[in-house]
Amino acid sequence: MGQSRGLLSGRFIGRALRGGGGKRLRRSLVCSLVIAASAVVAGWPALGDQESPPTQAAAGDTGARPVDAPAEPRLPEGKGLAAAFPGDRGIEAHESVVFVERFEEGDPQAIARRWGFARHLDQMALDDDVPTGSDGGRSIRMTATPQREGVELYRTFEDGWDTIFLRFNVKFAEDYGLNHHFVALRGFRQPTRVPMGGAGRLAENHFSVTLEPTVTSRNRFPDVRHYRPPGIWQFYAYWPEMRSWQTPEGRPDGRPNPYYGNAFLPEDPGFTVPRDRWITVEIMLKLNTEPEKRDGELALWVDGELAVDFAPGTPRGFFMRDHFRNDPEHDRAQPFEGFRWRHDMEVKINVLRLQNYVSGRVFERAARMAEANPEWGINPDRATVWFANVVMAREYIGPMQPVPTEPPS
Repeated sequence: MGQSRGLLSGRFIGRALRGGGGKRLRRSLVCSLVIAASAVVAGWPALGDQESPPTQAAAGDTGARPVDAPAEPRLPEGKGLAAAFPGDRGIEAHESVVFVERFEEGDPQAIARRWGFARHLDQMALDDDVPTGSDGGRSIRMTATPQREGVELYRTFEDGWDTIFLRFNVKFAEDYGLNHHFVALRGFRQPTRVPMGGAGRLAENHFSVTLEPTVTSRNRFPDVRHYRPPGIWQFYAYWPEMRSWQTPEGRPDGRPNPYYGNAFLPEDPGFTVPRDRWITVEIMLKLNTEPEKRDGELALWVDGELAVDFAPGTPRGFFMRDHFRNDPEHDRAQPFEGFRWRHDMEVKINVLRLQNYVSGRVFERAARMAEANPEWGINPDRATVWFANVVMAREYIGPMQPVPTEPPS
């Protein structure tokens, strides 16, 4: 497969230190150094990746398309609309909020009915483990096993939106290993009542964007970087202009199953996914405003800090096969072209998937990784996450602000 086995390079550490990586460096450098100390890592490369040796594209072909409207991003950070609702108490009253789930009402069966579809309900449970400062007292716990690999709640929305912000609190178990797919926003003309797969096929008239942990970054391939599980955040996207894994230019070559989700990551060293700690994650998905425009956008915040914004003109990088290389220093880097998420303007953002999907194949990889790296404490038989305070809105939400504590009497 041609993967680089160098886990950390002097070039990476030097760049991080010289660039003053700040919060991002502090989050990930310790994690990466731990991995660098391990002589043998089992289970690489990343899930579903079909990377080939570094074959260059044809001369002058960068795999990029003209950018419709290059512009600097103007996205907020820190506090958002949630700041006016400590503990998220009453946040559903805000005019921009379109959906709230605190898991406070009913048992798992009632929650499943409210959402519309649930998979492996027997692997879900309500829990009193909640983020500090929450107004409510319950979260939902989802546990995937090799026998119950895809645990999820699935919700459709009748009208849908052109732009949506999704914010949630999440905690990964202290022994969490590998993930396959996680939280997704999707869009159809008419969404299906139950989730449908599309692996290997072009998304002709719909889109799907999944945020998920990955243990591998190929932003600077062939300098492949590996991270301790659960890993770092990535987007995994299907849309009508997605690239194929089969050729360096991203075009299919006639072999079966030419299309799998395209990978988009923050610039290295990435935003690590912690274990045994609640964090706030927010996604913004903005659809293109006209059928032929590539002015769609995709952004990620972690604990109120903007991790990445994929918009016309930013970041600088290039496509290689089905990965966007977020590597602004590369000589092939160009301003990102933006997304043409749809060519049919009736397609809206109208599906939310809250899932903890870990396939049997991924559990097998986790077992090999656990055997090779016992100090990582990976559970090869169970993968548990908690979700709380799920909010969708038409504007930036921001982290939940804690409920003020009562002064002692």
